[in-house]
Amino acid sequence: MGVMGMAVLAAGTITTIAAPVSLDDLAEDVANRARLGMEARVVYDDNVLRLDRDRPVAPDRSKDDVRTTLSAVVDVAQRVSRQRLFLRGAAGYDFYRENRFLKRERIDATGGVDWQVGARCDGEASFRYGRGQTDLSDLGAPVRNTRESRTLTLDGGCTLGAGLHPEIGYRRRATDNSAAVRLRSDLEAERVSAGLAYHRSGRLGVALAVASETLDFPNRPLADGRPDSTRVRSATGRVTARGDALIASGVLGYAEADSRNPGARDFAGLVGGASLAWTPGSRLRLSASAGRDVDASGDVAAGYYLADRGELVGRTRIGRAVDLELAGRVERRRFRAVDPASTGARSFDRTAEVRAALGWSPINRLRIGLETVHARRATDAVYGTYRSTRGLLVLGLAL
Repeated sequence: MGVMGMAVLAAGTITTIAAPVSLDDLAEDVANRARLGMEARVVYDDNVLRLDRDRPVAPDRSKDDVRTTLSAVVDVAQRVSRQRLFLRGAAGYDFYRENRFLKRERIDATGGVDWQVGARCDGEASFRYGRGQTDLSDLGAPVRNTRESRTLTLDGGCTLGAGLHPEIGYRRRATDNSAAVRLRSDLEAERVSAGLAYHRSGRLGVALAVASETLDFPNRPLADGRPDSTRVRSATGRVTARGDALIASGVLGYAEADSRNPGARDFAGLVGGASLAWTPGSRLRLSASAGRDVDASGDVAAGYYLADRGELVGRTRIGRAVDLELAGRVERRRFRAVDPASTGARSFDRTAEVRAALGWSPINRLRIGLETVHARRATDAVYGTYRSTRGLLVLGLAL
C-alpha cells in the first residue's frame, strides 16, 4: 500500500477484525488465480432490532432472530503483461426467520487493475460496490433501509532515486439510502491527495501526505437553498519500523473540518494514531491499534464526525487446521453539523465490542467458523442505545 492508501483516513491505523472465513483461508495466494466459493452464514442475534432494555417491541416484530445468508464468493486475478486485473467480493441474500421486513440482498465487490508502467511507476484503479440492509442502530428507527455505496479509487506513483516515491490519488464515493427517514443522510464525497514516501532498507519507512475532501449532502438543503457540505483538509506523517517479529507504525497530523452550515461547530486539531503487531512465534500474532480520524457517515445525518478508536487482537494457530482469535474494540464518534430535522439525530455514540472466533479446516477446501460477539452502544439519540449478543456459524467451500 502506498502513501495514499495509508492516508485514506487521517489516522489510517485502525484494522478491521478479520472474518472467520474467507477464500484467503482456503487457498494459497498467487498472482494469477481463479477462486470461486460458496458461503453459508447463520447468525443468532438476541437484539436484532437494536432496542434499549425498556423499549417495547412492536406486535409484528421480534427482538431476537436468526439470519441466514447464502453467498457466492469470488477472488479472481489475472496478470496481462505488466497489468494485473482483479475481482473479489461476495453476493448473496439475507433471510430472517421472524423479522422478514429485513430480508435483502447483500453485495460487496471490488474490481479493478493494479497497473504498472515501466519498472518505476505503478498504482491502482478500482471500483467498489456495496448494497445491503443497514444495521438498525444507525437508522434512528427500526425500519427497512437499503444502503447502496459506490467508491471509485485512482492512485499511482513513481519510484525515484534514493528511495523516494511520490504519489497522487483521487477517490469519489457515494452513499444512497432507500428509507425516507434516511434520505437526508445521502452522501457524495470527492477526495484528492498527494504524498511522498521514503524507504530504502525495508526496515524503516517515512511518508508525508496532504489531502482535501468535500462531503456533500444533496438531500439536506440549508436556509439559502444550497445543499449542506463539509470540507475536510489534512496533512499527516507516518513512520513505520519493521523488525523480525515486530512492526510498529505511528501517524500524526493536523486536520480541519469546515461546514457550510452556519450553526455548525468546525474542527481544527490533531489526528493520528499508532499500531503495533508482534509475532513472537510462528503460531501467535498479537496486534494493538488506536487512533483518531475525521470522516462522514452515510447513516447518521451530520456534516462529519470525529472518531476515537482502539482495538486489540490476538490470533493463534492450534495444530495444523484450527485458528483461534480473540479481539476487543472500542469507538467513540462525536457528530458535528448535526441535522436536527433528521430522524435519529445524535451528537455522539459509544460502541464497545468483544469477539471470539474459531476457524477449522478439516479438509483442503472446506472452512468452518464459529464466532460470538457481545456489543454495547450508548447514544443520546432517541433510538440506538442497545446491548446485543450474537452467535455465528459459517461454512465456506472453495470450488
